[in-house]
Amino acid sequence: MANIGNYKILKMISEGGFARIYQAEHIILEELACIKQCKEITNDYMELLRQEAKLLWKLHEHHSIPTVKDFFRVNDGSYVMAMSYIDGTSLDEIIPPNARMHHEDVCWTTERLLEAVFYCHYNGIIHGDIKPGNVIVEPKKHDIKLIDFGLSLYKPTSSTKPTGFTEAFAAPEVLEGKTPIPETDLYGIGITMLYALGGNPMLKSIPNNVPLEIKDFCNALLRYDPMERPNWENTNLVQRLSDVRQAVFGRRHTEMYTKTKLN
Repeated sequence: MANIGNYKILKMISEGGFARIYQAEHIILEELACIKQCKEITNDYMELLRQEAKLLWKLHEHHSIPTVKDFFRVNDGSYVMAMSYIDGTSLDEIIPPNARMHHEDVCWTTERLLEAVFYCHYNGIIHGDIKPGNVIVEPKKHDIKLIDFGLSLYKPTSSTKPTGFTEAFAAPEVLEGKTPIPETDLYGIGITMLYALGGNPMLKSIPNNVPLEIKDFCNALLRYDPMERPNWENTNLVQRLSDVRQAVFGRRHTEMYTKTKLN
């Protein structure tokens, strides 16, 4: 495949609404990277990618968020964002229809996701599209990456409208066209957790075999009214989930392997 700037394109990883993502290798450093490039040269697509790069630039110090390595324009006029390479698999690929992750794996991945989202919110960023396809599990690092900030917002105001959403995983307030707020992302974490537990995102149902403590934690994030959901001001959600892990599994940390088979 062709080169893009200083990067040799190895293969296409995925294609989204406005961009394609490639696995690439830096020609000089011989290190892997992810390349995201607008699939059409339009002002709207290019501005979306530029804004995503600006937001990720502000979030460059968290282990569960991709790092922007470079942003540049190529000869055809399109923008390109180079990011750290992620060696993992998205939750929607790990979990086929009618399947689930092991409950303990769901808890540790959700805990990492909470930490990443708290960091985003602390820096004024609402992700806006948290879903299984945007959470990559890195089993070798015992970590996750929250990806795709293309619909994210920086310090939204009361007049800010959602820039887009994925209907099956969107919070009720977003479906009503209201301003995304931190609790909107917490709903996204809840619906992603439900999906990983083997639940039905459309029906908001969780399997009966899920321990009550885990089910209660998940359902609290999924309350219809965002003001009734937990928030960072009154709840340390990472600590609460750690307490759930202690109650259910008798420990707060797992070993550097997972019980779910992760390719």
